[in-house]
Amino acid sequence: MINMFAFLKSMLSANCPLCRHPLQVEHTRLCSIKSCPKGHYTEETYSHLGVSVVYDGME
Repeated sequence: MINMFAFLKSMLSANCPLCRHPLQVEHTRLCSIKSCPKGHYTEETYSHLGVSVVYDGME
């Protein structure tokens, strides 16, 4: 049962697709920003517009 919980948690957590580090989340008045601490990946979500912008493979 514990293994299933760990599996589900890993599926729901946001990780960098390149280095697998957990993404840092920042909320602003206009959007929420998820970014890799190493700068590999950034996702900006503008919920009031229904738009997500992904910057993948950044260095």
